[in-house]
Amino acid sequence: AQSSALLGGDAEARFTYRFATDAERAWLDAAAEDISEIVDFRSMATTEVSGETVRALAQIKGVDAAYPLFGTVALDPPIALADALATRDGVPGLVAEQVLISRLGLAPGDRLRLGTQTFELRAALTREPAGLPAGFALGPRVLVLTAALSDSGLLSPGTLFDTAYRLRLAPGAEASALRTEALAAFRDSGLRWRDNRNGTPGISRFVDRLSAFLVLVGLAGLAVGGVGVSAAVRAYLDAKTETIATLKTLGATGGTIFAVYLTQIGLLSLLGVARGLLLGAGVPTLFGPFLADRLPVPALFGVYPGPLAEAALYGLLTALIFTIWPLARTREIRAAGLFRDATDGAAALPGRRFLLASGRLAAGFVGIAAWLSGIPVLALWTAAGILAALLILAVAARGA
Repeated sequence: AQSSALLGGDAEARFTYRFATDAERAWLDAAAEDISEIVDFRSMATTEVSGETVRALAQIKGVDAAYPLFGTVALDPPIALADALATRDGVPGLVAEQVLISRLGLAPGDRLRLGTQTFELRAALTREPAGLPAGFALGPRVLVLTAALSDSGLLSPGTLFDTAYRLRLAPGAEASALRTEALAAFRDSGLRWRDNRNGTPGISRFVDRLSAFLVLVGLAGLAVGGVGVSAAVRAYLDAKTETIATLKTLGATGGTIFAVYLTQIGLLSLLGVARGLLLGAGVPTLFGPFLADRLPVPALFGVYPGPLAEAALYGLLTALIFTIWPLARTREIRAAGLFRDATDGAAALPGRRFLLASGRLAAGFVGIAAWLSGIPVLALWTAAGILAALLILAVAARGA
């Protein structure tokens, strides 16, 4: 939904070490409602401090009057970008990130050089649209007008720079059709095309890797939490030994005791899941207004029922799977044994039907995780690894 803002346009054509030719620029102008030309390169920013020359590497972005097509540039002090980059007394302006300003010991009004051109620092750059560029930035960002770089010697033939032409397309324009047409018309020109169908493949890869990481951490965390649930249920039932013995003596069946304590634990599980959902929905909503301006990408904070429902399902299934086993073992203990606190003499494994129920619930849990995660192979292998780890730990505990 935010791909145009992340890309800086509905589409982008990029060239390496050159500007677009007249034919390429004419085609781009015809294809777009509006167009912004951007030049990107690295250079040394130089200034004089106490008679000594101080240099720092900077990532220079040359822009035009149409920049930015999407979003806004935030400066400190808050002035218009056009005013910050305008030429005053023959000296063009620039804005730079605070880290570069601090590194060179500058203040608004001070002068520095890019190549052979002198610029005046007008403001600190605190936010720029399309803050996640396609390339890797080796230095702090500096914004200048491309026209002001004409006398700097930094864009001469043979120098290293990239150009990007960001397009605002007309409503209803098909980015895929324009891509096909552009690549056909300029097949051998080195033109590279991106558009808002996948304007930021780097972010897409990051999200995919983060999703994989969350599958690993999420399933492992649920397994650890489930072991904790099982231990807590067992400790709770051990403390209720006399109560359970009394109920059985008065005629309560194993099924009745199982249902009574399953209901209690179920209500506690519902309460725990509800508290977790309140935290999961409330914390982002509470801190969203404070984080929105500090993130490099547009973020929409809100309450999303789908992920919350998925989280609730995982939590309740985990509680149920790891509760059945200790409950079923208690169900099989005789009243006389309970009065003598002989819980350790109970069978190590619950009845067959409870084993089958636990296995089916676990299989269902893994199936749901594989389906909802969108990474089924990873989810299945993760579940297999967790199961193997639990079995190893169980054998080690039995051996100890």
